[in-house]
Amino acid sequence: MAEYPSFPPPSPPGAGTNLMALVAFGLSVLAVFVAPAALGGVVCGHIARHQIRRNGEQGDAWALAALILGYLLILLSLAGLLLFGGFVLTLFGIMAFTI
Repeated sequence: MAEYPSFPPPSPPGAGTNLMALVAFGLSVLAVFVAPAALGGVVCGHIARHQIRRNGEQGDAWALAALILGYLLILLSLAGLLLFGGFVLTLFGIMAFTI
């Protein structure tokens, strides 16, 4: 009997990139212009990472990038609001003493 070389079994059809991860990244990038979109990016990013772990899909890097960018933009937005609020309170405080 002739010996034939053994070939590795064909790999299963690759699972595509998780769509929720791409949506999460898009929302996080959109949050640069529209701040509330960062919340959607963070929520979709967490959902996407859960789906990726459960289904073995691709796109974990997209979801992680969306989470990092989303959380960073939320923190920057909150810092900006605090700074703006402090600036406004300072102006009102100065005006109260000058009148």
